[in-house]
Amino acid sequence: MKIGLIPLDERPVNTRFPRMIGAIAGLDVTLPPSELLSHFRKPADCAALGDWLLQNAPEMDALVLSLEMLVYGGLVPSRITDDSPLETLRRLDILRELKRRQTDLPIYAFGLVTRISKNRASVEEPSYWHESGPELYAYSQQYDAQHFGGQSAPEHSPEAAHLQDMLRRRARNHLVNLATLDLLADDIFDLLVISSDDTSEYSFGTREKAWLREWARRRGDDPRLLMYPGADEVGSALLARAMLAALDEKPRFFVHPAIPADAERIAPFEDGPVRLTLQRQIRAVGGEQVEHIDQADLLVALNTPAPSGSDFFDPAHAKSDRAYRAEAIEAFAAQIADWTAAGKRVIVCDVAYPNGSDPVLIEALQRHVPLLSLAAYGAWNTAGNTIGVALAQGIANLRRADATAAQQFLARRFIEDHCFMHCVRPQLDASATLYSAETEREMTALTARDLQAEIEQMPDLRGWRVSNVRLPWRRRFEVDFDLEC
Repeated sequence: MKIGLIPLDERPVNTRFPRMIGAIAGLDVTLPPSELLSHFRKPADCAALGDWLLQNAPEMDALVLSLEMLVYGGLVPSRITDDSPLETLRRLDILRELKRRQTDLPIYAFGLVTRISKNRASVEEPSYWHESGPELYAYSQQYDAQHFGGQSAPEHSPEAAHLQDMLRRRARNHLVNLATLDLLADDIFDLLVISSDDTSEYSFGTREKAWLREWARRRGDDPRLLMYPGADEVGSALLARAMLAALDEKPRFFVHPAIPADAERIAPFEDGPVRLTLQRQIRAVGGEQVEHIDQADLLVALNTPAPSGSDFFDPAHAKSDRAYRAEAIEAFAAQIADWTAAGKRVIVCDVAYPNGSDPVLIEALQRHVPLLSLAAYGAWNTAGNTIGVALAQGIANLRRADATAAQQFLARRFIEDHCFMHCVRPQLDASATLYSAETEREMTALTARDLQAEIEQMPDLRGWRVSNVRLPWRRRFEVDFDLEC
């Protein structure tokens, strides 16, 4: 089976991960040449991407398509470019032409409700974000809470010009998302996902999502429309869905939370309890949740959000979190061990903390479970990002065609999500060296050294070697590398 993929951007999570997941199941995942894609703040050539689609679609069995890449030229360009609403809307026309030429090509499309970052940094945002980012974020939340939650008016207003520019860009994004509802109604898409990038209970994005849902409802609820928090995981999730649709299969998932009461917690960057996040992601990949373990094809061991709601290495909360959760996590790991020993396929979704693993769980797993006996593991970013990729990985293992590919991706998840995100990244952040073009070689060498040292601390991973270490987007948040055993 050959699946075409127009990724959200060029980072490994959106390009390498879907390819590796596809390789586990024996899928041929085809992407445009890298020179046609975005490169951080430089947008992709949208016209050339459209031409690539028309030329290559006849060889595809299905297409997974990021609307951000096709319409704006990528994730970051969707936030910073000045293309007019009319220009962006016209770029959707290529999809009507594609469907006219290939009426039987399944198209799984995904777009985003643009985030509002609370950081005072313009690396991924318009240039004024380093001046007004937190103020724009606070104003968005307070304005929405005032008008729709009955709370007090915003206390402070951001710079007027910055607010107006942000609203202009958000209006463009909203128009494009409304237009995609038309494409769905006209049967251009077999599925449309409109996800929310870094969301919260109150914000402009939350309100825009509610408006989109209301317009969709007025036109008649369409089961082919899904709306939920997420971004970087959607390409992998829809890749799994495309495979399952072609096979006419619907895997069944049994969910086992580490601390059942904490499944009601709202994880950072989400707008509902993690229990709901998992339900949404199961639906997105094309599965169903079941109530009894003996009905399930895959068991989801959900490491529920910790009380602090912060990264684990925040010293203000790490000790109390560990004390509260240690006993439950030990029993949780022992249960996973029993299931894997019985030959069950277990997916571990580690969402106790954003941006990295829960070391309490990692320690317990190493006492009880051969790590590479799992069907999938994830812990790298938001709860939605983590869960979506892990479910796709687990589904690929149901149709495993390449055991080596399966082991390599599983090892990679532990190396990235624990060894790098939890262990190495904080050391990089604390180092005195500023990451720049001049210090790139020094920083990557330091990362490679420390990453390999952390791997050697995990008995189940000894023997795996990283090489050609890179820091995508010249920042210390994610890592890429080659891996061999």
